[in-house]
Amino acid sequence: MNNRLNMLSILILIAVTLSNQALSELVDHWGHCAAVPAVVNPAETSSLQEVITLSGEWEFVTDPRLMGRHRMGKGPDWNEPEWNDIRAIMVPGCWEAQGVGEPGMSQPWDLPFDRIPRPINHMYMGTVRYRRSMEIPESWADKRIWLKVGGVRTEAWFWVNQQRVAHLNTYCGTYKYDITDLVKAGETAEIVATLRNDTPSRKGCMAAYHRFGGFYRDIELEATPQVRIEDVWVRSDIDKPSALVAVDVQSTAENGSQALSVDIQIKSMDGVLVGQERRLLKLDNTKKLSVTCEVKMSGAQLWTPETPTLYSATVTLLDGDTPIHGWKERFGLRKLEVRGDRFYLNNQPFLARGFGDDYIYPLTLISPPDREFHKAHLLRAKEAGFNYVRLHTHCEIPEYYEAADEVGILLQPELPYYHDITPEGFEFDPMRDLKELYRHYRRYVSFASYSLGNEGYIGAPLDQELYQWAKANDPDRIFQHQDGGCNQPGNTDYYTPNGYGLASSIVPWEVGAFDSLDMPFISHEYLNLGIKMDPRIAPQFTGVIPCPRSMEDYEASLEKAGLDRRWGDACLNAAHGLQGYYQKQGIEQARLDPACDGYSYWTIVDVMVEQAGTYTGQGFLNAFWEEKEGGLSLEQFRQFNGPTALLATFNPDSAIAVSGDECSADLWISHFDHENLEDIQVSWKLASFTHVLAEGVLEPTTVTTGEVKSLGSASFSIPELEQPIQAFFVAKIDGHDCKNLWMLWLFPKRASKDGSHIAVTEDLYEALSPRYTGLLKAGMEEAAKAQVVIGSWQHPEVLVATEQGKQGLMVGPAEGRPNVTLGWWSLGDQIGTAFADHPALAHFPHSGNLTPLWFRLIKKGIALPLTDEGEWEYIAVGEGQTQYFAYIMEKKDPDGRPFLMTHGVDLLADTPEGAFLLDAMVDYLRP
Repeated sequence: MNNRLNMLSILILIAVTLSNQALSELVDHWGHCAAVPAVVNPAETSSLQEVITLSGEWEFVTDPRLMGRHRMGKGPDWNEPEWNDIRAIMVPGCWEAQGVGEPGMSQPWDLPFDRIPRPINHMYMGTVRYRRSMEIPESWADKRIWLKVGGVRTEAWFWVNQQRVAHLNTYCGTYKYDITDLVKAGETAEIVATLRNDTPSRKGCMAAYHRFGGFYRDIELEATPQVRIEDVWVRSDIDKPSALVAVDVQSTAENGSQALSVDIQIKSMDGVLVGQERRLLKLDNTKKLSVTCEVKMSGAQLWTPETPTLYSATVTLLDGDTPIHGWKERFGLRKLEVRGDRFYLNNQPFLARGFGDDYIYPLTLISPPDREFHKAHLLRAKEAGFNYVRLHTHCEIPEYYEAADEVGILLQPELPYYHDITPEGFEFDPMRDLKELYRHYRRYVSFASYSLGNEGYIGAPLDQELYQWAKANDPDRIFQHQDGGCNQPGNTDYYTPNGYGLASSIVPWEVGAFDSLDMPFISHEYLNLGIKMDPRIAPQFTGVIPCPRSMEDYEASLEKAGLDRRWGDACLNAAHGLQGYYQKQGIEQARLDPACDGYSYWTIVDVMVEQAGTYTGQGFLNAFWEEKEGGLSLEQFRQFNGPTALLATFNPDSAIAVSGDECSADLWISHFDHENLEDIQVSWKLASFTHVLAEGVLEPTTVTTGEVKSLGSASFSIPELEQPIQAFFVAKIDGHDCKNLWMLWLFPKRASKDGSHIAVTEDLYEALSPRYTGLLKAGMEEAAKAQVVIGSWQHPEVLVATEQGKQGLMVGPAEGRPNVTLGWWSLGDQIGTAFADHPALAHFPHSGNLTPLWFRLIKKGIALPLTDEGEWEYIAVGEGQTQYFAYIMEKKDPDGRPFLMTHGVDLLADTPEGAFLLDAMVDYLRP
């Protein structure tokens, strides 16, 4: 009897499978229920939809030997697996974040050249089982009942009431399964799922930190009428304007209705009706119908990053005048396209001010299925001026897109391919993945561009076939082959230069480097200064990821160098400040190039990649989307990253000048706001913290959207100064909130100074004698009267003089360029240097940390600790790749006489800053 019932169930399931096969995207040879594209946890639902969420607590067991799955697969009858050691687990959520497994190093994706294990608090690789029972409402009798699965990694096998349903392993899609014949209204249904996280997934960068396991989005049950709406999505025709509302209807009723119609009402988000349409429907022999209804929207507002206006389409399926099913779909009206060598959004030039996202979630490991969570993050990005996101080799969850729809940020998801390599060894099939992305994410106005992966080439002729399919089926979005890859005419709409016959756009380039391109370009993984992550945020790592750089390791490195927390924290803040200078310089340099159509700043938050025995903090914000202490604020970042930015180049280009110098600032504007700027006036001033040194206005001008335009030149003379000052050149558009500023060092004109109290070793005499009159040579008889002795590194005459009670300055080597390495994760030996407020620096205009204004002076310091040199008070200390360095230090003898030593500071440089710094030290040493 049981066998006959099982066979009957299988035959019924096969029939259901065949009826739904046309809508199915996944090939499933294991389960009996076809996978039908679905929507789970949408931003809006119709009152005519009946949904029960299965989010919340499920029963959970690990099955490391696969014995439960092994038992369930034995024969046609159900074989109950063992449920020993059951614990509760929450859905959605990965099991690592819920305490399953042991601490260790993560198991990332399989790419040998980009596989970086990192610490994780809980790790279990293998098989698990989930179980949940749910009563099916009596009111669901005579309806179709669906099991809907938002997302799983890696794969899941489902049973309902001990009957096979489906096997699920996806890239980005959400699917539902018709389980009508497996459950009974008014009775309890049992759902069992076996999951594995140790098999290949198509999640791409979602598994770059760890190949997590679990249901990462909601699971739902839904009841629909036999005649139902399967899907609704909306395209735009902004020139009318109108909404093209696509509605899919299907029937599994035995008798078809003759009076079906669909009613569409479009309202603003505050409930104002802006368009409506009603259409009669007639199902064909397949009992399916796809219809697109054009709904005119007079006076509708377009969606832009500045004004992300959304509308709600309420779609009602009627039988006669009786509503039988409904759907609510949120959408925006926009058009993104390529014209020649430029992007256009809603018929206006568009600059993609983008950032890279590497899927970093330190508390949850997975992207939380929470619109408000993502909205809070994206609003911070928006506040910093960003309007575009590149999702590196992955597609974020729908809740992320819905947040971006609301906030006004465009998204570039990517297929999970590195060149033509599959990061986890899944079957190579980019066309399958492209179609899945299109089918499930076409509804989101924030979805802007397709990308087939990272830094490579899928291969021919597939590259052009993929491009042609996307352009034919989804002309509303732009397309590139791979970000930083082999993009060329016929397979892409735009470039992201990174070799393949093009110059690199990873670091700043000279204007004109890409003028020959005949398509737009977005700079690839742009402008990264690798520094060490800040361990002071370690207490915030309370979830699945421990702080990779612990306070214990940080303090141990300081103790090893002979430093205290004061210096360590100052160096961390200095590193954040140095990042800020490069962020500003680099983005301004990109925006000065009229050929540049965007950039993808790499990255928005710290990815915490292992380098040289530590972990990097290369992001603009920390891993919790917070501003970095000593770094740029969101508001400061927006000054050069907003829709409109004032830009400047200086003469002299060092931004260092002396009294009497004639200087100038050539001012430019990069304007990509949605309105032209009519007859604007730009004012400027050069000011210290206390005084305005010069000011002026430029001729009024008009700037159209999309222009990168010269505004004119501001000329100014450096006034007479008594002491050096840190000055700021500030430019602003009068009557607007657009302004920008740049730091300068200004020095008084130096006269020759009396050197009759200074003795200098012979090897430095020629360099210093033009600076000081009456300079004495160390070692000569007349040098005995000198108060200060200056000598080169470890020169015996300096050492002897200091032993004789004289004040001394030992000038260490200072060759080469500043050791700053820009780009990606790599660390140099100059990643942040701090300066003490010390009288030896007198009025030198430093701000407490290293900036590029120092670069003509600061080279590579001496490694700490100075174990052979005795006790020192440090005046300038920097952090490098594996150790700390000292640049300026002081030692005093028992009578309090100071001895200064420098290393990696070019005091002999023939520059205003070099001369003044040496003068300041000499004045400090003179009794």
